[in-house]
Amino acid sequence: MYNRSRLFVFSLLAILASVLFACKGNSDKSEIKTEVVDRGPVVASFKCQGSVRAANVVSLLNPLRNSVVAVHKMPGERVEKGELIMQLSKAQLLEEIADLNNQIQQKENSLEKNRLNVKSVQLDLNQGEEAKKARVLNMQHSLEQQEKLLEAGGTSQARVDQIKQNLLLAEQDLNNQAEKNSLRLQQLEMDERNLALQIESFKKSLNTQRTILQKTDVKAPVSGVLLEIAGSVGDYVSLDQALVKIADESTSKIVGTAGKNKLDRIQAGGEVEVTVNDETFMGTIGQVYDDENSESVSFDVFVAENDQQKLNGAENVELLVKANDKEDVLRIRKLPGMILSQHFDVLLQKQDEVIRTEIVLGTIGKDYCEIISGVNEGDVIRVEDPSNAQLQ
Repeated sequence: MYNRSRLFVFSLLAILASVLFACKGNSDKSEIKTEVVDRGPVVASFKCQGSVRAANVVSLLNPLRNSVVAVHKMPGERVEKGELIMQLSKAQLLEEIADLNNQIQQKENSLEKNRLNVKSVQLDLNQGEEAKKARVLNMQHSLEQQEKLLEAGGTSQARVDQIKQNLLLAEQDLNNQAEKNSLRLQQLEMDERNLALQIESFKKSLNTQRTILQKTDVKAPVSGVLLEIAGSVGDYVSLDQALVKIADESTSKIVGTAGKNKLDRIQAGGEVEVTVNDETFMGTIGQVYDDENSESVSFDVFVAENDQQKLNGAENVELLVKANDKEDVLRIRKLPGMILSQHFDVLLQKQDEVIRTEIVLGTIGKDYCEIISGVNEGDVIRVEDPSNAQLQ
């Protein structure tokens, strides 16, 4: 009885050891894929969907902090160029315009008064200067007479010297008066120029305010779909805040969407075949958007100007993203992991011998991968666990 119990225990241990050995052996084995190298096409291009959107969004900025007094169009509605969308308060601007008009009128009155004053002063100065000129002429004539009398002995030298002294003082007084008159007139002319400059400045401010007044009637700068307005009636809009945003319908773009596994085949500048209403034309990839929180990638597609009208009225289109397709090349079936690198270690079957070698991959398509070097057509290769293959 004791011997049979020992035999039973040894039998259980032997079975357990066999199971553990088998499990260990299976865990050491890696999955092996066997592929035959052949020739054929490698297609990397793929189809996806796109939606037509406005290529440009046009905004109007608020030139003055103001309040909204009326809203005539709401976001989502289509507007025509020049159509009234909303209105801002005009009260403050009208007050400023009236004040500027008053200041301009006052300055223009002052300017006219200054011009009349210049004429009056100029007449008075001319009269005073003419009187001094006449006095100098009389003294010059008197000096000539006294000098003749002095020669005849009819007057004294002291009398002649006195007249000469008075004449010199009169000539100096005349010159000083002429200089004062010139300075006075220059001052009046400067006052006139200053008034003219002030009037010009006020008029420029008036034109600016009138231009802003026109902008309180907010009109669509382009035809398109109204995306956003600054606020509701009674809301204040800050300076330089966008009053409205409109999707400009004159130019359109396409936004394509594809899975992230195709990101490596979506390159800026790449070609895209666009199909709209059974009509096909080419486009070019612009910016690519890779949001790490999304399972898809989006990208802009722009078409030529002469193809813009083909997008009118379209909402969704079919896209064929053109990649580096190959027609007749060495290839193997695409296996997991081959998108990670273009260099892979594989096992090459040569009759009864297995050789480790490296293959260099070219275009990686949907179903096949191009082989640039490392093997020949008809070769049999074995890839060990390709998703964890050695990358070079």
